[in-house]
Amino acid sequence: MRFPRYLKEKLFLILISRTVIFFFLMCLLTLLLYAAGTVQGFIDSTQFFLLRLYETLGFFLLVTSACGLVFDFGRLFKLRKYRYLLRAGGYLLLMVFSVVSVLLVMTITALSMGSGAA
Repeated sequence: MRFPRYLKEKLFLILISRTVIFFFLMCLLTLLLYAAGTVQGFIDSTQFFLLRLYETLGFFLLVTSACGLVFDFGRLFKLRKYRYLLRAGGYLLLMVFSVVSVLLVMTITALSMGSGAA
């Protein structure tokens, strides 16, 4: 059974948008756990794991947002419907969020590791 092209594109659009939402929510949850762990006094290894997990999730958020941005720009130029421009703007904002937050988390990780000379 063959599916029409527009159904494949719609399915791909839904898959990308839900994947981006999933990674964004996982990033927020990881930051929430890190903040709660800082207040509650989690072990250092747990805190480092949460920071590394956030870096990985932020990278995946960046990649999937970039895919959504490219796909929406392609749909915008093909169909000339400007709602895709709004969606592409949302993906661009999520890309900026993921880059800034991952750089911030990497800075926190580097500062908390110390010099290593003990």
